[in-house]
Amino acid sequence: MIVVTLDPSKIARFAQSQLGILLDPQQLCDLPQFTDADLCAAGVILRDALEDDDISSAVMFEAMSRVFLVKLLQRYGKRRPEEVELSARFTSQHYQAVLSHVQSRLDQTISVEELAKETGMSPSHFARVFKETLGTTPMQFVMAYRIEQSIKMMEDATRPLGDIALACGFSDQAHFTRSFKQLTGRTPRAHRATQKT
Repeated sequence: MIVVTLDPSKIARFAQSQLGILLDPQQLCDLPQFTDADLCAAGVILRDALEDDDISSAVMFEAMSRVFLVKLLQRYGKRRPEEVELSARFTSQHYQAVLSHVQSRLDQTISVEELAKETGMSPSHFARVFKETLGTTPMQFVMAYRIEQSIKMMEDATRPLGDIALACGFSDQAHFTRSFKQLTGRTPRAHRATQKT
């Protein structure tokens, strides 16, 4: 038997940043027991990758983890209804517009004003409903996305940290290091060192 335990908050973040969707707060809570051959097969590969202690298996585990989550969310993830009202409406379309803007301007300065413009809201209204919906401020979201992308870029061991810092919108490597440590608890150099072990 393979038991996979999922953290709802991490699933929600994965769906937001990787798939561009907002999940209903009750996502996956009401599913009865069922059999899914694809998910079972992905689970077996995850187990096998964990049992083998080598670099290629670690890469395989990460890749198959993403495949597992994408399959799970595409088939059984419950999207947040578009008609859900908060203090005002913030829909999946609004979120997708914000995410697309951040992705396209990752190496540049991004302001609340320009994000609000993407949704057709005033900056103050946008900031309020964004935090009510996602539980974080727009600028915290942007910073977390920058750090997430930098971690992916660090998988290329030959790419200089200074280059990654600029590609992710940090003014310099020192700014990158401070922000990275604030969010992850360690420096980019320390994180990269763990990838080699």
